Amino acid sequence: MNVFNKASVSGGVPARRFHSDRSGNAALLFAGSLPVIIACTALAIDVGSLYTERRQVQGAVDLAAIAAAANLSNRDTAALQTLKANHVGAIKSLNVVPGRFDPDPQRDYTERFTAGANPPNAVKVSLVTERPYYFAKVFMNDSADIEAEAIAATASNATFSIGSRLLAIRDGLPNQLLEALVGGNLELSVMDYNALASADISLADQMDALAGELNLTAGTYRDVLLADATVGDWFAAAAAVTGKNGDTVAKASLEKLIAQSNAGSLSLPLNKLIDLGPFGNASIGEPGHNFAALFNALELVTAAAQVANIDHEVSLNLDAGLPGIARLRLDLSIGEPPQFGGWAAVGVPQATVYTAQTRLRLVAEIGGGAMLSNATIRLPVYVDMATGSARLHGVSCEAGRTDQPAATIAAKPGIISAAIGEPAYGWSDFGSKPMLHSANIVDTPLIKVRGKAFVEASNMNETLLDFSHDDIVNRRIKRVDTTDIGASLVSSLLSNLRLRAEIGGLGLGLPGILEQHVAGLLSNIAAPIDAVLATVLETLGVHLGEVDVRVHGAACGRAVLAG
Repeated sequence: MNVFNKASVSGGVPARRFHSDRSGNAALLFAGSLPVIIACTALAIDVGSLYTERRQVQGAVDLAAIAAAANLSNRDTAALQTLKANHVGAIKSLNVVPGRFDPDPQRDYTERFTAGANPPNAVKVSLVTERPYYFAKVFMNDSADIEAEAIAATASNATFSIGSRLLAIRDGLPNQLLEALVGGNLELSVMDYNALASADISLADQMDALAGELNLTAGTYRDVLLADATVGDWFAAAAAVTGKNGDTVAKASLEKLIAQSNAGSLSLPLNKLIDLGPFGNASIGEPGHNFAALFNALELVTAAAQVANIDHEVSLNLDAGLPGIARLRLDLSIGEPPQFGGWAAVGVPQATVYTAQTRLRLVAEIGGGAMLSNATIRLPVYVDMATGSARLHGVSCEAGRTDQPAATIAAKPGIISAAIGEPAYGWSDFGSKPMLHSANIVDTPLIKVRGKAFVEASNMNETLLDFSHDDIVNRRIKRVDTTDIGASLVSSLLSNLRLRAEIGGLGLGLPGILEQHVAGLLSNIAAPIDAVLATVLETLGVHLGEVDVRVHGAACGRAVLAG
């Protein structure tokens, strides 16, 4: 008998049943997988926690970027204090990089921030912080790095211009000069000029009206500046704005100016007239609330007339009606300013505007008096005004009072030189200074009198001009002086004038009585010529020895996230 045929394992369970029983497998598998499940659960909890904490860190970095952009001069401290206040934990690295942010929608968002570019209007804050693992550190390192980055920009800006002096109406000279610049036959009255000087025009309204004149219904303001425009288009836009504002007198004066001039045929390079800065990217008709700047219509008219005549020479005979002066002639040449900036600009700190270099020559002729009865005494006065500049140094806004911005402008007059003499060459070449020869003051077959005088003044450094909110609202002009020669230019020149006579071809130092006679005749016309010269310069918006600056508007933009 085979005893194993009925054998059984302990407990009476047959061996075949033991081998086929599967009831304990699940418990065995669970016990074997439990460490992996615990590890995955710990990792999931920590990953979820890190995701939540990363969102918190990103929020703190966003706030830090906004704080730094709002306080660019103290950006590092502002960012660090904000991060600490939001408990970001241990900071492994922190970079606060200033730069410029350009919101141009035509650029990819990754290319809109340029680190280190000037003038800065934005910051990029990059943070790496450490956060501990809670459960997963059994299997991994004790902590993980969390990285976050944010860019914030500020929109504080100011609109300012240079050389915009209100016109003094005197003896019809503005009509003559403006007529020489825009052509035609102007008969504007004193009331017309005063109406233009008192008519306020918003720059945003002017640009929208100009877009309408140019039939531009879509695009940006930069497209308007690049369009082909005429001085007539600019004048017509100003007329449309004054009409919309209900200023019928100024509108009528502008329409008279358009009708009486050749402005419609005079090309106007708009991008040399004004720089819209960050608002150039704004859509036509949607300038935004910070695009706040007011000009008077006369400023817009005279500035456009001058810019349209860059590199053109203007000559006119001045019927000044001055006692003792038989003839007075003006030659004017306007050079091109640097290829950045313009007469006015809307910009953030470091934006700059320039005046064009201007050269003029006044030639006065008077009778020779009893001693030189058959002679004409001729006095040529030459003035060279180099480019002046103004730079937006900063816009300040008191905490909680963003409705009362103030601005600081750094201004520098260019070199001003004046002479009694004749330019031998280079009159219209602004790349070099003209060579001056002695002037022929008396020129007869027997008697020839020549003379030459020169004065010059300049500033080497910028001068800071503070414009309070009240200054901006009332559009006060502030000036930087180089010297007082402008008040009595011709008198100053005559005091330095050295004369030399040739009588019968022989060079002689001009003797006593003849010297007194010529000097006396010239001194009699010094004051009236100074008055005429002052009016010409006022009409052009410049002044000898000074640079005029006006802030037309400012806005305190809040710092916002950019991207």
